Amino acid sequence: FFTPSHFAQCLTHWSHPHLHLPIYVPSPRHHTIPHTFFYFQQLVRCSLKLMTLKVEESLTLTQSITLRTNTDTPDNASMTMEEQPLDVENAPAATKDETSDSGTSPADAEGGSGSTANSNGNPHRTIERKLSISEQAQANSSGRCRAPFWLKWIEYPFRVKNPQTQQYLEEATAHAMDYQARGPINQTGSFVGAAMINLAVKDAGGPKNTVYGIQASSILTVASLIVGITAGVTMPFVGALVDHTDHRKAMGSVSAFIVTAAVAFQLMLSEDTWFAIFILEVIGGYFLIMHQVCTMAYLPDLTHDLTAMGHYTARFMMNQYFVQGVFTTIVIGVGYNLDNIGTAKVGAGLATGLGVIFFGYSWIFLFRKRPKLREIPEGSNIFTTGFKQIAVTTKHVFKEYKALKWFMIALLFSPEAGAGTVLAIAVTFLTVFVKMSVVEIAVVSLVMLFFNIPGAFVSKKMCVLMNPLNSFRCAEVMFAVVNGLIAITVTGSTQKDKYLMNFYAALIGIAFGWMFPSQRTLAVALIPKGQETEIMGLISFFGQIVGWLPVFVFTAMNQNGVSMRWGLGSVSLFLLTSCAITFLCGSYDDAVALVAHTSDEYLDHFRRRSQNGEESGKEGSFADEEGKVQSTGNNTGTE
Repeated sequence: FFTPSHFAQCLTHWSHPHLHLPIYVPSPRHHTIPHTFFYFQQLVRCSLKLMTLKVEESLTLTQSITLRTNTDTPDNASMTMEEQPLDVENAPAATKDETSDSGTSPADAEGGSGSTANSNGNPHRTIERKLSISEQAQANSSGRCRAPFWLKWIEYPFRVKNPQTQQYLEEATAHAMDYQARGPINQTGSFVGAAMINLAVKDAGGPKNTVYGIQASSILTVASLIVGITAGVTMPFVGALVDHTDHRKAMGSVSAFIVTAAVAFQLMLSEDTWFAIFILEVIGGYFLIMHQVCTMAYLPDLTHDLTAMGHYTARFMMNQYFVQGVFTTIVIGVGYNLDNIGTAKVGAGLATGLGVIFFGYSWIFLFRKRPKLREIPEGSNIFTTGFKQIAVTTKHVFKEYKALKWFMIALLFSPEAGAGTVLAIAVTFLTVFVKMSVVEIAVVSLVMLFFNIPGAFVSKKMCVLMNPLNSFRCAEVMFAVVNGLIAITVTGSTQKDKYLMNFYAALIGIAFGWMFPSQRTLAVALIPKGQETEIMGLISFFGQIVGWLPVFVFTAMNQNGVSMRWGLGSVSLFLLTSCAITFLCGSYDDAVALVAHTSDEYLDHFRRRSQNGEESGKEGSFADEEGKVQSTGNNTGTE
């Protein structure tokens, strides 16, 4: 009694271009009673909005959605969705030419009438909004691998609305759940790392003695050093696999499995197995970086609007910090009367469970497959093409994109949270110098985590008020100043020093929560569209190539008898150097304008590939969760 075709006709008849309403146009296959009531609910909501809202024709449009309002042709009232393709390619030339970057619609440009005429003389209003890659992938998914209804409740707390359309995007939910898995796993590294240092010190007979050729107090930073150097050398190969094959989702899934398995095996931690756990820390740390490269390749696909991207990244981080804080609270409560090894095992067991649930759900049900972006060049292979592409891309970026060039150079000196650089140094300092137990370190972590949440909120606001580049600079300066104060004022292992560490943990939490969402948003803003995966890989490479340097300096100073206070203080020098380099980026607005034109070109190209495919029909099309190629039918990649 109310089919999707009728619903589409009603929307076509009643919608208005100045009403910022999230409109859901379903596939004709959804002819079910639940969907029918859902369509009816949306129609009622749209109708009420039309009756109560006074539309000002002079409003500047802030988003563009292609809708044609044909009011004079009775024949159109009986057209089905298939007969009303919402295709921006076939829109009048005036529409495309007159829609400017300022967001002013053709209707506004023509004096606010909001109408033009088609070839039949029928008035219509036309505005545009290109679908993001994630929206296109979701629309073209076969739906064969969707979560069963009794399991869907798991994702509800992690759904994040697009601030413009007010709709939920499955890959945004996937990112949020992936963050929730990574947070506890990262945090477990501090518990297991502290216990491992204590076991190494006991085995060696003192913190200054060596075991397996490594000074006992440096065991955790050496593990971080190995991970950093290995990642810096091999990430071009990983980037080539993501870029030149259609295995992006498979790589993300496999790396998530290995990371979770490495944490699970840490439940075997004991005096006899601590060195095996040391090896697992290295393996898990490396695959965690690989997993982040795969996940970061999906991030620019969520939206091509910078405000929405800032909203997404801030929400992801806030959710992660909250879950990580709850996780740490449980570990403290359960492990309060346990020894260091027992507390570490509680953390490892709980993190494993969360990893299985969140990694498993997001990578099985929510992330979509992607076609490979380009072929392997003739005369190259998968092992060498990544390194060649790094050289070519670096040369291109350094020549064409000044701001992006200096931003990547700045990342050479900015400690990357995912690499465990700061975590390894902090845990070693708290365990050996301040002499904190695992539970006390967990309390410091808990304070820092809960203050990460207001830090992420500050990032979201500052990215709007002062742009992401200035926001990133301010966060780095705050982080450097607080870290320097710790080195100056925390002088031993007294109770006063432990109280000071809890106070500084709150300030570090704000700086962390502020810095990394700003960094992610800035990276997405500066990257030319169509090269996201390639340049995200390059950014990850620059973040890792000498990301181990702060750990190296800390370890070298510790090995030579220099106080850990000054080793910790050296991190501030790296942060201030990074901040100083960002001032060579020039104007943020000019940098964004330089890459703005690439967005529409890339979206059109991606949509054409997803529709038409290449000769085999596979490489250029979206594949479903079972690897079968999906036809996009009349989907045009527009709303």
